[in-house]
Amino acid sequence: MEKSCFVFILFTLLFLSCKNNPDGGSSKANENDTTKFFQVHQFLEGQIKEVNATPFFIYKIDIRNDKKDSTAINTNFFNQLSQQFLSPDINDEKIKQYYTETIFEDQTTKGFTISYSTKNKELELQNVDILLNEDGQTVKRILLRKYFNYPDSSAIEQLSWKPGESFQVNRSVQKQGDNETSLQTTVVWNKKS
Repeated sequence: MEKSCFVFILFTLLFLSCKNNPDGGSSKANENDTTKFFQVHQFLEGQIKEVNATPFFIYKIDIRNDKKDSTAINTNFFNQLSQQFLSPDINDEKIKQYYTETIFEDQTTKGFTISYSTKNKELELQNVDILLNEDGQTVKRILLRKYFNYPDSSAIEQLSWKPGESFQVNRSVQKQGDNETSLQTTVVWNKKS
């Protein structure tokens, strides 16, 4: 009973959030937008505050061109690195109109995925996925996909946040007429087995 009630609520939210504005969002309908997206920014800010308030041993692992380097870091450096997860925010009224929400129940993992995506290739943040446990409330992972287009190159970032434990950033850069370079950075503060 509890699970079917939760699924009903999820689909109701999905129905309400999938109302699109055909003129690209410049009408008064957007000014009165009551659609509620998952509060990714607030959730991650809470995670960052927890790391700052707890005396964790924090370390960073960089893998660049198959070379691995590990180093301890302090909370100031942790805060700098984690900022890339906070911006842009899909709940920002300037960009919210460009994202659509889908909710998927995965029977094999017994969990839910809330996804936000955009067709606007000009936006830095292209996709957000929030993976939830079967209770529909406990976040298992947050995944972000960003795209950057520069005059002489382009870059793709895949960001993954595992609550209460670690985050990872995979960045691939393709320069015109050059090989792709990649950097994987993992920051760990509370590694669980």
